[in-house]
Amino acid sequence: MVVGFGLINKDFVAVVPAWERDTKARASRYFEQVGGPVPVALTAVAKLGGLSCLYLGVVGDDRDADDLARSLDEQGVSADFQRAEGAATSRSLVLLDERDGSRTLANYAEELPHMTFTPAHDELLRQASLLHIDGRDLSGALHAAQTVKAAGGHVSFDLGTMREGREQLFPLCDVVLASKGGGAGAFPEHAENPAEQVRGFLAAGVRVAGVTLAEKGVMIATQEQPTPVFLPAFPISNVVDTCGAGDVFHGAFAWAHATGMPAHQAAQFAQATVALRIQHYGNRAGLPNQETVEAFLLAQL
Repeated sequence: MVVGFGLINKDFVAVVPAWERDTKARASRYFEQVGGPVPVALTAVAKLGGLSCLYLGVVGDDRDADDLARSLDEQGVSADFQRAEGAATSRSLVLLDERDGSRTLANYAEELPHMTFTPAHDELLRQASLLHIDGRDLSGALHAAQTVKAAGGHVSFDLGTMREGREQLFPLCDVVLASKGGGAGAFPEHAENPAEQVRGFLAAGVRVAGVTLAEKGVMIATQEQPTPVFLPAFPISNVVDTCGAGDVFHGAFAWAHATGMPAHQAAQFAQATVALRIQHYGNRAGLPNQETVEAFLLAQL
């Protein structure tokens, strides 16, 4: 079982012909979807198949939380929400630019309480083969990671932004994949050098470390193969929606890691998953299954 713990929010997405400051635009498309690094990654894992998925997290006591629970269930992800009375679930307004599929996002998230883990939650964590976290609730992430590691499971960390204290998670993680900004924040002395950032994660005890570089690709290394290797992204001309692309990369990598795929192969598999996803609007419609990804990779040979 793959368990995820992190922020969840509801995305309100509008597709516009162009996005310029201080202008008006008529949306050509509108949809709502599950958002947040961890839950989107879990939906990718579920779509690839063969692994049960569970999301743990704190939400508001509102209709948006009900919608998110229903959507996750429909996508094959079980949800165990801790509801904060009187609080609102995190929301994001997203504008997708039709010209290149780029997105502008504004997130509104109230200060929700930290997760209170019950004995039942801990038992679920002990059953996890892999835990995927974003580190947003640091105390909760530390507890979850320690529980999973003590039971023999693996931990994957999506380091989108480096904040104070998150370095405490590194020694507990089997996999750390950072964004360009996350890697620079973790190692500001190497802010422009992803290869050195990867080496820094390995020195902190991480087994598999990478820095994603958006449409360019990913830099990755392992304890067994410590020389960072750059793997370019697959070129895609028909890009319509990049919202959540990084989250999908994490989910596909987590799936590949959990199923025993070597790290460099897992990174290519994840990049193929993203290449397929960004050619469709929305996480739900765009997520490919395992067979589709493997067919895409075969066609690249």
